Amino acid sequence: MSRYLSSQAISAASQRLIASRALSGFVDFLVLKRALVKSSSDSIELSMKNENFTGAINELAGTYPPGMAIALPAKARPFIKVFGTADYLTAKYLSNGASVTLAGSNWRSIVRIFGNRPRSASLESGHEQHLATTIIKAGQFLPALEDAAIWYHRATDLEQALEPISDLSNLTDQLCDSFINALGLTEAELAILFQRTPHSLAGIEIGDVLQEAVADPATYLPGLESGMDPKPGAETGTGDLSGMVDAFIALSASEAVGLRVTDELLRRFAAALGSKRFLILTGLAGSGKTKLAQAFARWLTPAAGEGESDAHLVIPVGADWTGSDAILGFPDGLDTTRYVTRPALELIQRAAQRELEKIPHFLILDEMNLSHVERYFADLLSLIESGDSTALYRPEKDGDGNAVIRSEVEPMLQLPSNLFIIGTVNVDETTYMFSPKVLDRANVIEFRIERGDLIKFLAAPRTPDLKPFSRAESTFGATFVTESAKSLRIPNGVKDLYARECLLFFDLLSAHNAEFGYRVANEAARFMHFYRVLSGKDEDSVDWFDGAMDAVIVQKLLPKLHGSRTKLEGLLWALAFACGSDRGTLTPKEFLEECKKAGKAEVEKAYSPEAVAKLIKEKKIVDENTTARYPLSFEKILRMYRKLIRDQFVTFAEA
Repeated sequence: MSRYLSSQAISAASQRLIASRALSGFVDFLVLKRALVKSSSDSIELSMKNENFTGAINELAGTYPPGMAIALPAKARPFIKVFGTADYLTAKYLSNGASVTLAGSNWRSIVRIFGNRPRSASLESGHEQHLATTIIKAGQFLPALEDAAIWYHRATDLEQALEPISDLSNLTDQLCDSFINALGLTEAELAILFQRTPHSLAGIEIGDVLQEAVADPATYLPGLESGMDPKPGAETGTGDLSGMVDAFIALSASEAVGLRVTDELLRRFAAALGSKRFLILTGLAGSGKTKLAQAFARWLTPAAGEGESDAHLVIPVGADWTGSDAILGFPDGLDTTRYVTRPALELIQRAAQRELEKIPHFLILDEMNLSHVERYFADLLSLIESGDSTALYRPEKDGDGNAVIRSEVEPMLQLPSNLFIIGTVNVDETTYMFSPKVLDRANVIEFRIERGDLIKFLAAPRTPDLKPFSRAESTFGATFVTESAKSLRIPNGVKDLYARECLLFFDLLSAHNAEFGYRVANEAARFMHFYRVLSGKDEDSVDWFDGAMDAVIVQKLLPKLHGSRTKLEGLLWALAFACGSDRGTLTPKEFLEECKKAGKAEVEKAYSPEAVAKLIKEKKIVDENTTARYPLSFEKILRMYRKLIRDQFVTFAEA
């Protein structure tokens, strides 16, 4: 007689696994371990053609695993991650799931990737010491070994696979031993990844744990047949974003795509969008601004079906855009039933549909400054900031006194929370500068190409292919929408540090009549939250703070600076000193006084931006790891200062 684990036992175990501290990549590591055992080798090809690799994926992530004579329902998704995330996945996980994750940059100390078409993977020596920081998040409890073993054996005939079962304690021990052997888990790995709890099956009737037929997944995975995530709130995107950067980078760096973007740039990009739904990308023409925006939008949104429209749209801004009608359309003056729409308005309307509220939608305005931004973008800027509605037209009344809706366009427009707006900016003699009002309401990320970047490109020049992003089926979209709409606070671990740094730069800027307000402070705090989450750091950690604060300075504080040498020289001295100099044992008050001395622009050998840069260079000879405290900001300030000296005038975008 066959004996299988019951739906009740599997359901309880899977729910505990979902609530555990495992990150999204946890199951991908287990897949690699199982594939290595199945292949009886120390390496495995990460290919759909490798049966050991795909078999391991099906065993650990299949909703209908091998050995189950039950057909997959039409709407059910074939894969699920129950270790910490509870995300249902499409069939594309087989080709773009574990293989992409394992090739991520933060896995380099765990997995060695080699070869090409297909790539192969093996475990790095000493990989165990890096597991906790890569696939375990902060929380109350690790996945229980017993629960993982129950999940792994959810479709196993235990009568055939195990020794005779004497009682539930014996069953638990055998399940765990079988799981450990099947994956080749070492004692070091077990100690880091799992907790060994008292038998959770103890005290339960054996009839509630075992049954004669294999359990139907629909009975222990809620929402399976509809494709909804099996934990409360998961369908609204309450998962984690910690693996988002690595998943995107792994795909962008693949041979199929060839998009050049660093982890840090993408982290700043995603954190900026999460903290504020309006982002400006500026820099050299052809440096990848629009490509990154398109790739990110394609990756986070589902591919459009037949007859459907994409959830992302690129609109080239015209030099003749002089009003909001270029984006929001206008009511027909001759036909009271007609409203002349625009592609941007149609995207906004789609995003506002209730059934699409958890799907992010992206409006990408290419070359925003070909026309005066304030003229055509003012209405949207106000809607982004206020969250209120604006009137598109005043509806006429029909014979019964009812309002006449024009062309199915509602008279009042409110931007939905799942709409993200990205603008790209090129700076030359044919474009217009942004006003401080616009810059104050966005994060501004500058794209630059260094000599080393060009050398790498010239070694293998190619145009990125973005089609794989549309096929990747990212699982982060709903979570990104949900998290971006939340009220967030500064992480506990850096609360005091953030307040200290904010006050320092506020004091320096206000001394030159360039201070910032509540909006900037709040959006910077939100950025800090997303930067930490996207870095995979705990709430109480602090090692990520300098990188986040550096981004805040260069994206939120510096972009508004523009003017003559008389206006800016002292301020740039003070900012360069604050961002670049070694604070040593100085108290915050003492360091502020030193920065104020620099702001007088008098003692060049001690306080000037060039003097600070020289000191960093000299220290680098002794210690090659020496950098400015906030290197991105310091380098930008130094470029602005040099242009100011040369031209007697400078703007953020032109330096």
